[in-house]
Amino acid sequence: MVVALALLVRLAAICAIFLASLPVHDDQFLGAMSGDGAYAMSRALRSRDLQLGVPANKYDYVMVFDEYGRNSYVSFLTAAQLAFGPAPYGVRLINCVLFVAGALLLYRVTRDRLGPAPAMAGLAALLFLPTLFVWSISLLKESLYFAGTALIFWAATVALRRNVWRSRVYAVTAGLAGAFLIHDLRSGAVGLAALGLAAGLASYAIARVRRGVAIAAAAAAIGVAVLVASPAAQRRVVGALESTSKTHSGHVFTVGHAYKLLDEGFYFNPQTPAASTLTLTAGESARYVIRALISFAFVPAPWQLASARELAYLPEQLLWYVMLVLLPIGAVAGWRRDPLLTCLLLGYVLPTACVLALTNGNVGTLLRLRGLVTPYIVWVSAAGLWAVLQALAPRRIGTTA
Repeated sequence: MVVALALLVRLAAICAIFLASLPVHDDQFLGAMSGDGAYAMSRALRSRDLQLGVPANKYDYVMVFDEYGRNSYVSFLTAAQLAFGPAPYGVRLINCVLFVAGALLLYRVTRDRLGPAPAMAGLAALLFLPTLFVWSISLLKESLYFAGTALIFWAATVALRRNVWRSRVYAVTAGLAGAFLIHDLRSGAVGLAALGLAAGLASYAIARVRRGVAIAAAAAAIGVAVLVASPAAQRRVVGALESTSKTHSGHVFTVGHAYKLLDEGFYFNPQTPAASTLTLTAGESARYVIRALISFAFVPAPWQLASARELAYLPEQLLWYVMLVLLPIGAVAGWRRDPLLTCLLLGYVLPTACVLALTNGNVGTLLRLRGLVTPYIVWVSAAGLWAVLQALAPRRIGTTA
């Protein structure tokens, strides 16, 4: 019922976009609601024209063969246009199906392990959160990326659980298919997925060992001490942070609502990431990392909202805060139900969240890209909500009596 409703609402939204865009439809405008979506569709249509021998000009060739923005999603859109003709609203339907399919894969995994109620709550939240809803009917690559990462996650859980070799072969094949889908969508996409699974397995192994947490904490303390004592190690870490901070500063100077992670003096002379000469000290790097982690969780704070569009986002931002509060509760409740799945869900989020936190500097971009980790956080938070409701239920019954 929930899935059917989600599909019907999405279909109605796509029809509404089509009707609202009728007065301005032409060969350059295809009902795109964002610049990235319009760019991807325009590039794919130009690529289709070239392959079909349609007369083109120099600008068309520049658009099609430009290295900027080149990714497999444009190839996917081009193939769709070659197969079905110009079909921007058909692409929206395809993205809708991809997103719902990814959500159902995660639901299938969590229902078996965390229980029907938390899984259904997570599915409902995933299908109807406004940002993810807009994702799923857009011309953006997010739906394809989500479907691919969800397929990798599902395949990993099946391969780790099933003892039958045939099931594991099928799971590995599905995981490779997911990796193929995302490998060229974003830089380092497959590496982030692999690191996420590795982080989940490592945290599971540590937590299962007696005094594993204490041993891990001691190892982390030793690592910090070595870093402090070794100038060479510091240079490598600071060098990596300088690279991410240059990307961050590039976002700060784009159009839109920016937020800053570096000390104020780094923003006096705007530079592109490629041309940036930015250098950091150890102290500046530490402050940058701390601000990045805090900003990823809390930006935009309600008092930072600077436009009507951002004010419209406020309810979802408050819901995001609720999810963060429920996250540790859900981690404990999930550990009691299924330690491996809980660790995999949390671990799958960590590398992507760290990269996004360190490289972003634009509120709109953050809100869009934070959706890459929300589909995995939501299940743990749903387990936390169910645990809270179960804890409150006996008290409510006792009070009524």
